[in-house]
Amino acid sequence: MRADPLIAPHRPLFLVGGLLWVSSTVWWMVQLWEPTSTPLDVTILHGLLMGLSFMPCFIAGFCFTTVPRWLGLPPVDARRLSASVTALLLGWLLVLAAAGPLASMTLLTWGLALAALGLAGLSGQLLGLCRRGAAGDAHHAYAVTSGLAVCALALALAAAGAALMQPLLIRQAARLGLWFGVATVFAVALQRLSPFLHQQGKRAPWLLILLLLGTWLRGGLDLAAPWLAAPPAWMTMPAALACMGLAAVLLKASLRRELAAALRTPLLAQLHLGILWLALSFALEAAALLLTSFGQAGRLGLLPLHALSLGFMGTTLLAMVSRVSAVQHGRSIAVDALLWALQCLLQASTLARMLGAMAPEMLGPAAGGFALLAVGWTLRYGPWLLRGRTKPAKD
Repeated sequence: MRADPLIAPHRPLFLVGGLLWVSSTVWWMVQLWEPTSTPLDVTILHGLLMGLSFMPCFIAGFCFTTVPRWLGLPPVDARRLSASVTALLLGWLLVLAAAGPLASMTLLTWGLALAALGLAGLSGQLLGLCRRGAAGDAHHAYAVTSGLAVCALALALAAAGAALMQPLLIRQAARLGLWFGVATVFAVALQRLSPFLHQQGKRAPWLLILLLLGTWLRGGLDLAAPWLAAPPAWMTMPAALACMGLAAVLLKASLRRELAAALRTPLLAQLHLGILWLALSFALEAAALLLTSFGQAGRLGLLPLHALSLGFMGTTLLAMVSRVSAVQHGRSIAVDALLWALQCLLQASTLARMLGAMAPEMLGPAAGGFALLAVGWTLRYGPWLLRGRTKPAKD
């Protein structure tokens, strides 16, 4: 009797990610256009859904596909992940129900706890892969695994905050997961999968360390914001200089002359857009910190955060999960005209959200653009994920 064929692990995780991406963006669009009752502030729920619902699903799908190759291990069968994926999906569906028609803090608590349990299970299985890998790139594998584990911890803290009726704890948990979980994974993946954090054709560990330190610095300041509404200049000025210097380093690293030929590759061209957004986010953070030093705190609002999350993470995520989906489906061309159209929609929606800091009427169109992007991506790649590979991959 022939054994059942292996089910690629990205398929269920990307499908769940696509479903949550559509649900989260449509929910936010509805809240902006026709607000409904919610168990706590919609901006806190927005941060949870956009940072810790679909993002970790896509990250986990990517990790279970690539980490075994990094470690020289055989592929993972998605059936081994079924319990964790089911818990993750059911948890977030409960959160969406609690944030929408049911408006229940109790339901929110159980949903976040179940999602945390599912993500913790996935993190534990990734850790098991890292321990079994006798050779290969263990450093990057452990780094992305730890980032996913931080996301699981953040969800557990958010569940505790909901149970204790402490909105600030939920807000802090969302920011912890974004800065020290999701952002960490993106930074590590950027070095592992692109030439932008390289020097002379080799990975430059100091570039990655600088990027991680700069990201964690911003995350620490964000977490301290509720207690440091007006931080002293001796704290903000050095941080501003550090962010400004890192923006310059990133820009220089991404615009090196030797990368000119590589950037003609469509995937690298899209990843390059992402790193330009990353450099801009650090420049905007530096400007915000300088304004704070002169008593103008909050003048730039969430511009630095959205340049990072929507610009850098969104552009990078769209490029990488689309490529994995196409290649695993056997497509010889991963970056085609439709993916470029989706990237253009993402860039336009991100710019609209940035303009929303000065013109609030742009927030609705930006949310609509992101919802359309999520629906478009899921309709295009969802059928591929359901069917699996149909022809040999050539990429």
